[in-house]
Amino acid sequence: MELLERYLQAVEEHLPRRGRKDMLAELRSNLESEIESQEEEIGRDLTETEVAAILEAHGMPVMVASRYGSQHFLIGPTLFPVYWYTLKRSFPLVVLAYAVVQVVGMLLASQNAGDMGHRLGAALGHFPGVALTFWGVMTLGFAAFEYGQGSLFPKMTLPKWSVRNLPSLEAAEGKRYSCANSVADLIVSVLLVVWLLAIPDHPYLLLGPGVKLLHGMPFALTPEWHVFYWQIVGLMIAMVPLKALTLLPSLRHARGWIRLAVSALGVMILVVMVQVRSLFVAVPGTSLTNLSSLEGVNAGIAFGFKIALAFAVVKFGWDLWKEISARQHRQRAHFAAVL
Repeated sequence: MELLERYLQAVEEHLPRRGRKDMLAELRSNLESEIESQEEEIGRDLTETEVAAILEAHGMPVMVASRYGSQHFLIGPTLFPVYWYTLKRSFPLVVLAYAVVQVVGMLLASQNAGDMGHRLGAALGHFPGVALTFWGVMTLGFAAFEYGQGSLFPKMTLPKWSVRNLPSLEAAEGKRYSCANSVADLIVSVLLVVWLLAIPDHPYLLLGPGVKLLHGMPFALTPEWHVFYWQIVGLMIAMVPLKALTLLPSLRHARGWIRLAVSALGVMILVVMVQVRSLFVAVPGTSLTNLSSLEGVNAGIAFGFKIALAFAVVKFGWDLWKEISARQHRQRAHFAAVL
């Protein structure tokens, strides 16, 4: 029963790693028993439409998977998959931004190994507070949205779905589509754009408490950043409607190409970053030691962006080749079916 296997495949994606096999085996047993019971009752095998009706009555895959997890009281089962995926997708960005800011600050402000060690210890000590603040803000935001549903704004409902629209079994080893993941990815992109737009007026959002150190540091952002900043923001904004298109069921066959367009915009952002020759410039009165350190920091960051661009181009080429191969495979299968 291909529909059953596709349904189980979709549920498996959202199950917790620990105990996933046991949960999936239990769900399989329950569904097979229900199907066999109906077949015995009517005295024949169920049609595909009847099997689909049983699976759809059992629930949307993401909701079925949530029944096997722990109970979540602040955030209901409808929002929790989106909340959890948003946390997982955005937390690495928080870690990366914090690490880059702290490393640059240590390289430009430290005069000796002891001072650098002290700053490293302080950075590690402050990070748990940053992580907890991020987690708290995200949780409170989703909890407020959950609480306000039905009173302050319309209650969020699950989209209409059909078991026939689930990914085919051929995609089991590839990247599977998830509505919750796509919604969370869109939310992260919107938040990132808002964050970027707020940085010029609120630098605390980028550096946190470290913004107070800027006045005493012998460097400043290069004037080129004013131009490159808006190019990056424009490309990030262009990503948002493309990611929103992946949520439309009518475009499910074009999702691979839409994701490629998003990846292309990501490559363009890295191209913009590589064009920035110097991220930081020295202020008047900077010592020779700090000038040498500043040159090394600029060279290191530029080299890092070049490496990232090379990897991004290779990955884009690989994804493009896979999408073209998948399209050719679908065309051959359709042609064979017609014959």
